[in-house]
Amino acid sequence: MISWGLRMGISGTLPIIWGLATNRLEDAIWITLPAEAISWVEMKGSFTWRVRTLLSGALLAVFFAVLGTVIGGNIGLSVIGMFVVGYIATVLKDLGDRASGLAICVYLLFIICNAYPATDLIHIEHRAKLIAIGAAWPVLVGIAASLVMPVEEPFRRQIALIWRSIAELVEAVAKNGVNDKNVNAVREVYLKENDVRQALNHSFDFYSSMSHQITPKDNQQYQLGLVRKAAGLVAVNVIAMGEEMNHIAITGLDELLRIKAASLYSAMKEAVSRISVFVITLRSEEKLLAVSHINRLKKLAVLIREYPMPADARQVAAIKRILQLTDRTVKLLERSIQHIESMGNDKPVFRSYSFTKTLFILKPGYFFNSLRVLLNFNTLTTRYALRSAIAATVALFVFKWFHIDHGYWLPFSVMIVIQPYFGATFRRAIDRVVGTLLGGLVGGLLLYIPTGLHVKEAVLFLTFILMVYYVRKQYAIAVFVVTLNLVLLFNIDSSYNNTLMITRALCTIGGSGLAVLSGFLLLPTWDSKWLPRHLAAAIQCNYDYFVATFFARGRNENWIKNKRNVESKNSNVFDSFKRYMEDPGKEKSAIYYDIITNNVRITRNLNNIHLEQDEKKAGQDELASVAQQERVNVCLDLFNKLVQHLPELDADEMKSITERNEHFLSPFRLNDAQMISLEKLIIELKTMNEDMDKLTGNAM
Repeated sequence: MISWGLRMGISGTLPIIWGLATNRLEDAIWITLPAEAISWVEMKGSFTWRVRTLLSGALLAVFFAVLGTVIGGNIGLSVIGMFVVGYIATVLKDLGDRASGLAICVYLLFIICNAYPATDLIHIEHRAKLIAIGAAWPVLVGIAASLVMPVEEPFRRQIALIWRSIAELVEAVAKNGVNDKNVNAVREVYLKENDVRQALNHSFDFYSSMSHQITPKDNQQYQLGLVRKAAGLVAVNVIAMGEEMNHIAITGLDELLRIKAASLYSAMKEAVSRISVFVITLRSEEKLLAVSHINRLKKLAVLIREYPMPADARQVAAIKRILQLTDRTVKLLERSIQHIESMGNDKPVFRSYSFTKTLFILKPGYFFNSLRVLLNFNTLTTRYALRSAIAATVALFVFKWFHIDHGYWLPFSVMIVIQPYFGATFRRAIDRVVGTLLGGLVGGLLLYIPTGLHVKEAVLFLTFILMVYYVRKQYAIAVFVVTLNLVLLFNIDSSYNNTLMITRALCTIGGSGLAVLSGFLLLPTWDSKWLPRHLAAAIQCNYDYFVATFFARGRNENWIKNKRNVESKNSNVFDSFKRYMEDPGKEKSAIYYDIITNNVRITRNLNNIHLEQDEKKAGQDELASVAQQERVNVCLDLFNKLVQHLPELDADEMKSITERNEHFLSPFRLNDAQMISLEKLIIELKTMNEDMDKLTGNAM
């Protein structure tokens, strides 16, 4: 984040310094504006992806800046242009990190340039040149920064974030074991588990190939793919350990045993954290620290095994299972360190990219693929884009019709505040208003400082860094810094103006209010409608996972893909439930939460079955016994009954079901741990069927 802020600070501040030195400050501001917009493009992927994204941002910035400049004098064309810009920018925002920065290049440049239109061809040409210079400058800064970057650093950074989220999951699981009756502790485990899933999904967004899809010839990416796979398996082990802790009465254990158990989780968290640091730094000292914590984890597992166990057989079985999972986690941690070492030195981009390879960065195929993604509409995105476009168009019309001084803050606030869902829009509106009012006040006071002291220029540079740093941490603080930045940028050589500050504050309040109102009245997206659909999709995906596990022919080598698919669906329904609880209106049904958590536990148990299966040697599988298959079929019957309810949640979920076959045997014999997971599946499915009967009965 700090390196991103420095990139933005350099891109945005140097033109201002040039303008002050040459007495061409107005030109410098028009250079800084596109430079700042393009600097919001987040550079997370490979060097190729970064260059394509920066160039795309530059082209979008120039095009929409010129468009806004040309049609700004005509209110009719401006309104039509704002609708188109609002729609395109919202679609880009909804694509996530890959394109959200590009959205800023679209609407920021159009709105500002439209507010200050050029009067003749000479002025249009002059403005276009300044915008082009401003667009080229951050591209050069970004490419220069990327050339010295190690080639695989972006991939390693994504993997490091996965390991860090697992460390937080370990801590949450440990706290839940101590406070197993605390609802907040249980919820925290679900939230941290969701964070791990999001980190994994985010990694696949930028590096979609799974470990078995990467050729060993590409050694570095192959080894990193294996490290990412290991991280996903460690997360599954940690969740399984948390499940086992529910069978242990922690407060009833011997005090020394409790201390050793707490130390076990502490050592695991530290080992995972050090691997997170090692994968991004590749420093030998970080490897030594990671190995040290792994060795400590091994010793603690041995000490717990040697310690006298409690009398309760169920608790003893749970403790032994936790230790078994710890041993497997240790192997995965050690294997991860070996993979990181095997990837060798990570060379800088400029030493790895040949000129021929660089020429393929801008292949036409990539342009058409991006255009196809942009035009791949779905109901949610289309409604969101239309809502944003209409609200921003109304705001621009009010600004233009009433000739409001600095009224461009109206559509600008709408585009920043409006979100796909009402609750998120309302929260952002509050943060936006508070941050803008405080930022405007502080910025106005800074304008009292004499220009010769250059304090404003120094603060301007600092704001570029801080607004990037806080944009993901504290949005209200980020808004405060952004407002302060814009106040200083457009008034770097001006004095404080009470009227201007009041107008800016009122426009921000009005734009935020319009965004909230549109989210409530204009094509609203309520999760009371979408939650059942997300839930149906998650249950169906779990059903497909179950069928692929027990009714496929042969060993399921690619079960991790099933795992990732269903966990993504679980994440979607969990997020939808949180929004559903924030929606205004009638009383909410708590049954949804029960069904969602049951569905998550079904996924966990299927994951545990596959973890056990991976421990078996290939080629030694036996078919399930008749008694085992009978329990599998009981599970199938319960699942089929559950799936038959799905059309009541979502009419589109009407897939065929797998019928019981009395002569079929599952392709592997279940061990004791797998049978326990299977029995847990039956319990969860029985509970889900009861809750589903209540839910669909209430809906009727």
